[in-house]
Amino acid sequence: MTDYQSPLPSAASTAQSGIAPMGQRVAKGAIWTMAATAARIASAILILPVLARLLTPEDFGLMQIAAPFLFFLMVFSDFGMQPALVVADEPSDKLWSTAFWTGLGAASLLTTILIVAAPGVAYFFNEPRAELILQVLSITLLLGGAMIVPGAWLLRAMSFRTLSIVEFSSVSAGIVAALACAVMGWGVWSLVAQQLVMFSIKAAVYCTISRAPLKFEFDFTELKSIIGVSWGMINVRVLWFFSGNIDMIIIGRFLGAVVLGYYSIAWRIMAMPVQIFANGLFQVLLPSLAQIKDDADRLKAGLLKTYRIIALFTFPAMAGIAALSVPLTAVLFGEEFAPAAYPMAVLAVQGALQSLLTVQGSVFMALGRVDVMYRWSLITLIMLCICLLIGVQWGLQGAALGYLVSTLICAPLNFRAMLNLVGARLPDAWHALKIQTLLSASMAILVYALSLSVPSSFTDLQVLSVCIPTGIFIYVSGLYLLDRAAMVEALTIAQSVISKGSSQSRRKEP
Repeated sequence: MTDYQSPLPSAASTAQSGIAPMGQRVAKGAIWTMAATAARIASAILILPVLARLLTPEDFGLMQIAAPFLFFLMVFSDFGMQPALVVADEPSDKLWSTAFWTGLGAASLLTTILIVAAPGVAYFFNEPRAELILQVLSITLLLGGAMIVPGAWLLRAMSFRTLSIVEFSSVSAGIVAALACAVMGWGVWSLVAQQLVMFSIKAAVYCTISRAPLKFEFDFTELKSIIGVSWGMINVRVLWFFSGNIDMIIIGRFLGAVVLGYYSIAWRIMAMPVQIFANGLFQVLLPSLAQIKDDADRLKAGLLKTYRIIALFTFPAMAGIAALSVPLTAVLFGEEFAPAAYPMAVLAVQGALQSLLTVQGSVFMALGRVDVMYRWSLITLIMLCICLLIGVQWGLQGAALGYLVSTLICAPLNFRAMLNLVGARLPDAWHALKIQTLLSASMAILVYALSLSVPSSFTDLQVLSVCIPTGIFIYVSGLYLLDRAAMVEALTIAQSVISKGSSQSRRKEP
C-alpha cells in the first residue's frame, strides 16, 4: 500500500512533481474502480453457486431480512461526513479529529439502537432467528464508524488504486471465511462471518495506512462547517436506500425467509452484469460528460453515447439470462433453488432498464437539478411500493412482476425528465438503443427456442454449452452487420482500460 504525506499536495506542487492532471487521475481512478468491481463480482459469480449448494434458501433469506435494517443504519453512521470531508476546502487537523470522534460516537449509538431494536425487527418478520443475527451484525456499524475519516483521507488523496485493492482483498477474505464456515455447517452464520471478516479487514487497513491527523480533541465549531453538505448527502442516501431495499423488505415481511432467499439469489444474478458494465463503464465515461456539461449539444451526444455503450453489454447479458433462467438456475444453484428461475427471468428484463437508469443520478447532479432527481425518485419509490404490495398477493412470481411493472411505468418518465435537461427526447434515446434492443430481443427468442428444441437427454449444463455460444454468435454477428461502429467503440474503450491499467500498475501511485 502507498504511504501518504500530510498535508495533501497543493496545485503548484502537483504540477512541479509531474503528477497527472486531475482529469487523468480521475480517469485512472475510474479504471481501477471498474477493474476492482469486475474482479469482485467475478469472484462472487464463482463462489455463489458453491455457497448455494452448502446453504439453504432459508439461510439466504434470513440474511436478507437482516441486511436492509443494518444498511439503513449505516446511512446515518457517518452523518454524511465522509463525502463532506472529501470536498471540504482545506479541512483543519482539528476538523479531522472532531469528525473521527463524532463518527465513532454515532456508530456506537447506532450499534446500541440496532441491538435494542432487533427483537422488534424479528417480530415484524415473524422470524425469531433474525434477532441474534442483527445483534451480532451490529458490530459492523462500529467498524464502519472507525473507517469514516481514514476513508475520507484516502479519497482526498485520490488513492483509487489502494482503495480498490483494499476493497477487493477484504471481499475475497470474506468469501473465504463464508466458504470455510459453510463447509463446517454454520448455515446462515457463514454469511454473517463473511460480513464481519470483510468489515474488520477494511477497518484495520484503513486505520493503518491513513495519515489523517487524529488526536483526542473535539470542536463543534469545526464540525458545523460541513454539516450542510452532510445532511444533504443523508437525504440522498435515505432515498437510495429505500429504492434499493424496499422489495426485500416487502417480500420478507409477506412471503417469509425461504421465498426471500429465492428472490435474493435471482436479484444477485440480475445485478451482476449491471454492476460490472453499467456502473463501471459510466465511471470511465463520466469525466468526459462532466467536462462538457455547459455545452448542451455535446452533453446530449455524450449522454446518448453512454446509453449506447451500456446497452451494448447489458442488454444481451440480460436477454441471455432471461432466456436461459431455468437451466442457468439449475447449473449454478441446483434444483433446490428452482423457484428462483422465474423471478430471475423477470428481473433480467427490469435489469436492462435499470442499467440505463444508473446514469441519471450523476447527470442530475452534474446539471445542478437534484430537485428533479428527488421528485422522480420519490415517485418511482411510491409506485414500486404499490406494485410490490399488489404483486405479493400472488407470491414470488407476482412480486417479481410487480417490480417489472413499476419499472416499465416509471422508467420512460425518468428518461424523459433527464433527456429534457440536455435537449433530447425519447425518440433520440430509442434511435441510440434500437439496434442493441432488437438484436438482444431476437437473440433471446432464438436462444430460448433452441433451449426447448435440444434433445431431452441433454443435461442443463449441455443446454447452456450449446445455447450460450450460439447466443453470443447471433448477437456479435448481428452487431457486426448492423452497428460495426459500436463494436469498434467498445473495443477502443476496452483497449484503453487495459493499456492504462497496465501502465498504472508499473508506476507508483501519486
